[in-house]
Amino acid sequence: MAKSYSSISTFPLTADIPFSHPPALPEIAHLDDAAESVMTDFKHCRALTITPGAPLNEAAIEMKAGNVHMLLVTDKENRIIGMITTEDLLGEKPLTMAMTRKIKRTEVLVRMVMVKRQDIVGFEINDLRHAKVGNIVETLHELKQHYALVMETNENNEQEIRGIFSLWDLSRRVGKDLTYDVSEAHSLAELQHNLES
Repeated sequence: MAKSYSSISTFPLTADIPFSHPPALPEIAHLDDAAESVMTDFKHCRALTITPGAPLNEAAIEMKAGNVHMLLVTDKENRIIGMITTEDLLGEKPLTMAMTRKIKRTEVLVRMVMVKRQDIVGFEINDLRHAKVGNIVETLHELKQHYALVMETNENNEQEIRGIFSLWDLSRRVGKDLTYDVSEAHSLAELQHNLES
């Protein structure tokens, strides 16, 4: 016998009714602000991913479409196995890989130039409770990294990626270049300009 369902009452929408949306990150930040206030939180925005077998031009298109400088590289089970950044796309890695493997640059795949999972810097979210933006910047400079992922232990007592810090994003929010002493040949701004042209 089929179930019967009662209808739900409805009402007309008013002209000035707002809608819910995730909280926006502050446009302007200071080095003394709470670190978590400028973390890109994957609970509020979707992490952009790509497969390891994708060609580099696909990664470039995804970054440009998403207005980001980094994609997480995931396997078939949606587990993170690495990340690829604008530096990986536009630096020496693709050319070196093409020459080493005797292939065209267009045949270089994400997995050949990505940063492997074990080489990615990570913070535990509980260690950030009292951290400032300046602490994040100092740590990334010390480690000569542009990015750091943030881990959180979920309800199943398993670690998962909660968010990310990016020196490029922090530079934009603070209003000055924080990538000094980290970039080798080019600044992130130059790399982004090359990616967009």
